[in-house]
Amino acid sequence: MHETPVASVGVGLDGPFIFETAGHGEITARSVFTPARVRHRIVTDGWIMLLSAEPGGSAAIALAGSMRKSVGPFGFDSRYEDGLVAAASDGVARIDQLLSELAPPQQPIDPRIAQILREIRSDPARHARAADAATAVQMSTSYFLHVFAACTGITSRRYQQWARLRIVGAGLNAGHDLTRCAADAGFASPSHLSETFRRTFGLSLSALLASQVELDVR
Repeated sequence: MHETPVASVGVGLDGPFIFETAGHGEITARSVFTPARVRHRIVTDGWIMLLSAEPGGSAAIALAGSMRKSVGPFGFDSRYEDGLVAAASDGVARIDQLLSELAPPQQPIDPRIAQILREIRSDPARHARAADAATAVQMSTSYFLHVFAACTGITSRRYQQWARLRIVGAGLNAGHDLTRCAADAGFASPSHLSETFRRTFGLSLSALLASQVELDVR
């Protein structure tokens, strides 16, 4: 069981998988939408595509809204399921293109929050505390937290965690070792990175690197 800092969509590329939660048991599906910070597990012998889009962005909204049915906070059976499976066989660029085509026009967000998002993506350690970010855009801490959550659907702390993991993914793609990836992303040590990764994705970094899974960060 694990929980991700941002919402994600899982798609079974070889067929249905088992989606398991403590509160809803096992559910067989080929696509699932999982909100942020909700514990779950995917069990399968086949390949899975996991998509995580920018919180509050148009692609994330399109993926969340595509589910035909829901069980608790989870959505199942995406209307885009067949298209996503087909796109996966053509590579990540085609998946990215499909999501761009499906996504509604991006709605503008509070420019102060947009500024903080850009700064966290470029340097996750820049606004280590919400109070620092609030001061940077001349907002009270409580109001900043409220507006940030309204724009993204998650907390600034969770967004920082996600930004760090994005940097790690990009570093791994570039061939960097775990020590450098951890340092570049602001983790205290490679072990801190590995533990965060395990809690977030339900498997260790060593297992991921041995599995030939492809990471793509855009």
